[in-house]
Amino acid sequence: MLEIKKIYHYYGKAKALEEISLKIEEKALDAVIGPNGAGKSTLLRVISGLEEPDRGKIEFLGERIDKLKAHKITKKGISHCPERRRLFFDMSVADNLKMGAYPVKNKEVYKAMKNFVYELFPRLNERRKQRAGTLSGGEQQMLAIARALMSKPKLLLLDEPSLGLAPKIKKRIFDVIEKIKQEGTTTLLVEQDAVLAMDIAENIHLLEEGKIEMRGTKKELEKEPRIKQVYLGI
Repeated sequence: MLEIKKIYHYYGKAKALEEISLKIEEKALDAVIGPNGAGKSTLLRVISGLEEPDRGKIEFLGERIDKLKAHKITKKGISHCPERRRLFFDMSVADNLKMGAYPVKNKEVYKAMKNFVYELFPRLNERRKQRAGTLSGGEQQMLAIARALMSKPKLLLLDEPSLGLAPKIKKRIFDVIEKIKQEGTTTLLVEQDAVLAMDIAENIHLLEEGKIEMRGTKKELEKEPRIKQVYLGI
C-alpha cells in the first residue's frame, strides 16, 4: 500500500532522515520505535506532506505522492493524527470531528464515520458539545484519533498516541488502535513506548539518528540484546 524508497530529509545541514526505505502492506499495523529526536515524527510529516523530502520517493497505492501538498495527500486516503493532538481547543468535540471529515462529501459516509468513532469512544459522544480544550488528556487523545478517522482513511498515521498519558489510559487507547486494525484500516504507528508498540504491531522498525537500524516481528526483535536492554528493560 505504502512504499518509501530511500528518503532523505534535512533541516538546514542537519540530516533528519537518511536513506529510509519502508513498505507497509494493506491492513497491516506497523510501528516505528526509537528514542526522542530519532526522526520518527519527521517521517510521518514527510509521508503526510507536511514536509517535503529532499531525496527519494513515496508511493501510495502505486501513485507517487512525495511532491503533493498535504491536503491532496489527505484526499488520497492518508490521515495523520499528530503528536500532541493539535486539536481546535475552542471548538466543540462535534465540530472537531467535522473538521476531520472535510474531505468527505457523502452525508451517509459522514454519518457512518461519526457513529463509528462514537462507538469506539463513547466518552466523546457524552461530551460532544463540550469544548475540546476542557477535556482531560486522555479524552483529547481520543478526540485526536477520532478526528483523524473521520475522513475514512485508507492509511492512518498515529504519532505518539500514548504521550503524557497514565498507564490505564494508554491501555485504553491501544485497545482502540487494535480495534481500528481489526476494522481493516492500515495503520503506521510511531511510538516511544516500545513495549506497547511491540505488543500491538505486526512489524516493528527501529529508527535511530534518522536511520532504520533494525526491523522485524516482536519475536525476532525480542531476541536482540540491544532491544532487550535499551527498549524493553529486560
